[in-house]
Amino acid sequence: MATGTRPFGLHETFLDPQALPPPPVRHALFAFVVVLASILHIGTSGWSDIHNGPEGTYAGGAREMLLTGDWLVPQHHGIAAPEEPPLLSWLIVLSYQVFGVSPMAARVPIALGMVGAVALTFLIGERLGGYWRGFTAALIHLCSFGTFIWGRIVTPEPLAAALMAGAIYCAVCGYQQTRRRRWWFAGWWLCAAVAYLTQGAFAIAVLAAIFLLLAAFFREARSRFRSLVRWSYLVPFVVFIAGWHLLLCSQFPAWLADVLSSPWLLPFAATGSPEGASLPWFSFAHFAWWFPCAVLVLPAAFLAWRKIIRPHEIETTDALPLCWMFAGFLPLLLMPPRQEYHSMIMWSAFALWAASTWDRMPRALQLTGIAAAGVAGIAAIWVTGVGRLPAQLLATPVGDRPLGVMPEVLALTIALFSFAAAYLVWRHWERLAITVFMLGMVPLGLTAADGMARLGPHFSFARAAEFLKIHRGEEGEVMFEGSKWAGSSLGFYLENRLFIVEPSRLPGSGSTAAVDPHRLNEQQALEKMAAPHAVYLIIHKDRVPFWQERLTARFHIYHQVTTCGPHVVINNHP
Repeated sequence: MATGTRPFGLHETFLDPQALPPPPVRHALFAFVVVLASILHIGTSGWSDIHNGPEGTYAGGAREMLLTGDWLVPQHHGIAAPEEPPLLSWLIVLSYQVFGVSPMAARVPIALGMVGAVALTFLIGERLGGYWRGFTAALIHLCSFGTFIWGRIVTPEPLAAALMAGAIYCAVCGYQQTRRRRWWFAGWWLCAAVAYLTQGAFAIAVLAAIFLLLAAFFREARSRFRSLVRWSYLVPFVVFIAGWHLLLCSQFPAWLADVLSSPWLLPFAATGSPEGASLPWFSFAHFAWWFPCAVLVLPAAFLAWRKIIRPHEIETTDALPLCWMFAGFLPLLLMPPRQEYHSMIMWSAFALWAASTWDRMPRALQLTGIAAAGVAGIAAIWVTGVGRLPAQLLATPVGDRPLGVMPEVLALTIALFSFAAAYLVWRHWERLAITVFMLGMVPLGLTAADGMARLGPHFSFARAAEFLKIHRGEEGEVMFEGSKWAGSSLGFYLENRLFIVEPSRLPGSGSTAAVDPHRLNEQQALEKMAAPHAVYLIIHKDRVPFWQERLTARFHIYHQVTTCGPHVVINNHP
């Protein structure tokens, strides 16, 4: 053998998928989708006030962590919550330190998570079917209607979606590259560990289910993913998880008794969370959140499913999005506390599947899908803009309704982009057609985001908090009648602790007051209204007759000072 030569191993005789440098078009497409995602999410993160519900809970809890200096676990209304994964709260506190306490700062981690999820969708699609497949999938993910709505609300799901996509990308790269497989699989475990700090054991269970399904149906997947469960990965992961929980037990010994019912192990079991969405509504709502592609690919899903799925030729790359959707969506159907945004961990999978479906659809079905999506979009605009609206929205000024832009303009925009996409399909430019059609959804999505900002008083107490900061004084106190979840935005906007008044019709109103001094029943709230300093009570309009009768009988006066959406503010000093 000649000097300087050596034998080649079997793994060195195969070319990696990226043997040739990618063309400039690929870099341009990737840069375009990342910049567009940054504009749509980071650039609009300060559009609306902090809303009640999960957004106020996380944003207000992070503010308490910043004020107290205790960063270990989330805090809600002055009470530590070791039962909740802390990563989102940590990131929000860091954002507060950089940008100051504001709605925009609270949403920056969420916006970055959405940008990361879209970018990773591009990279996964590129690995599975080329950079055009990745670009189409990323655009579908970014321009879906649900992304404009739920992708800008402070919840752990956008971060979990980005980490889930990161783990999938590491697994796909390890599947395709033999020489660097150990490093890519180490990245999978790193993403899994961080995802555990975001969503608890549910994220780990979904990731494990995806690859167990792939290994069950594909021999090649069993062979290549076998090294994913080596002891060199499992031991550090278990040590990390066990160390974190030992730290929590050392700081909060009483928490150990409730660990089995906490969100760490039982998904979405947060204390005070509202009742979950019904199964029919949860399933139907995803046609809206995945619009327009849910309608765009629907004809092919029913009429040409063999051509789309190719059951006799299906490969691992084709099955990955399906297994991802199955593992991420099916458990939610079986969990009563589900909310619509909980499925965001598999929206990347839907985008990848929709992009693959579009590439395989016959031209006639592509035209049918474009027509159906265009008609559905125009009908939805008509119903929201000029059709039947809820009574509380009909009472608002026209400029404050969800569609600040004239519905006719939006409908014309959808029609023009639909005709343009149909023409491009007819000319056999299918990739350009789906690009044009998805970009036509941007005005609709931005209008929906603007509508959420216009309806702020119906979902946020920002205006009421601004009034209270001016008038209550240094010793003034604020009470809210309802659950902490329903008034959570007050925890973000008010610096002092909030008193929660639980109506007698709510279960458990008599037992919690002794445990938490900031939880009151109706009689205790009535006694507090007799204080010499200013006391404000926020109630729903439906409860005005009840409190008017009580206050008039006790103090011979009922003083209403302001309103905020469907709520009114009363005080004890006329």
